[in-house]
Amino acid sequence: MRRALFPKTKVGAVFLLLLFFLAFGCSGCWSAVEIEQMSFISVVGVDFISPQELLVSFQIVNPRALAGGAGGAGGGGGNEPPVIVLSVRARTVPDALAKLASESPRVVRFKQLNAIVLGEELAKKGVAQVMDFFARHWEMRRSIWVLIARGSAEDVLLKGAPLQEKVPGMAIKMNMERSDELAPVRYPVRLGDFLSDMTRDGTDAIASSVEVGPMQEARTDNSSKEQGGDTKEQATTGEKELVFRGAGIFNGDKLVAFLGPQEARGARWMRGNITGGIYTVPTPPQGTWASLVTERAEVRIEPVITKDDIRFRVKIKDDGYI
Repeated sequence: MRRALFPKTKVGAVFLLLLFFLAFGCSGCWSAVEIEQMSFISVVGVDFISPQELLVSFQIVNPRALAGGAGGAGGGGGNEPPVIVLSVRARTVPDALAKLASESPRVVRFKQLNAIVLGEELAKKGVAQVMDFFARHWEMRRSIWVLIARGSAEDVLLKGAPLQEKVPGMAIKMNMERSDELAPVRYPVRLGDFLSDMTRDGTDAIASSVEVGPMQEARTDNSSKEQGGDTKEQATTGEKELVFRGAGIFNGDKLVAFLGPQEARGARWMRGNITGGIYTVPTPPQGTWASLVTERAEVRIEPVITKDDIRFRVKIKDDGYI
């Protein structure tokens, strides 16, 4: 008597199912996109043009420029820029993304998005509609950094050259993530926290400001003074860099003011998210200055309720050394 190849048992049935899934499951995913066919966006900037139009700038990583130097074994792009900035006029951010996707030969992806830069004019008009896109898109991580441009977001993406990093988006990410043990004069905030603060009652959203500045500070020309003339300041020309100092403060979804570096430090102090810093204060008896290095800070806020108003008493305890 000849036995069946697969007896009618539970073991045989399971074996047949395994063969079925191996045959059809290993043929690949129908929706898979090869990495060579993807276009990775590093930074997105949004500016206000009119009530019916936005300017959305996409900073896209150029893989050929990052592969290696000119003539190198990595097949690098020589003098090609490490990033490419494409600006699109559209009514909404999704509309701009659709226009970009229709012209790009690659599939646009936000998996490597490091930062969102909101233009100053847009922030003053209100960012609720723009942020709604970033809150809903399936590729957006809550850990993306949010920054407010002093001026145009497009200028930040086009003209800002980061120090020591080729990709501006990576430079922003590293700058926001690094510890502020020496100069806590920025207010780093992630997308998730920014959205929560913007919609939570009794809380105002705050985000670091970014601008484009010269690589070197303006220097004073003393030659005219030595010849009996007035002192002149000569602005250093050349490449511009990304400058992070101060922050923008919101009322609801609208920017109401910019905080200076010291005010941003005070805001971080008030919210208890400061880890240290160097504070230089005058010492009148010696007629000089002293630097206080703070290693740890504790903040306690107590409400003081009276008949006429409500005030807050802030107690700050710093541990450090001179």
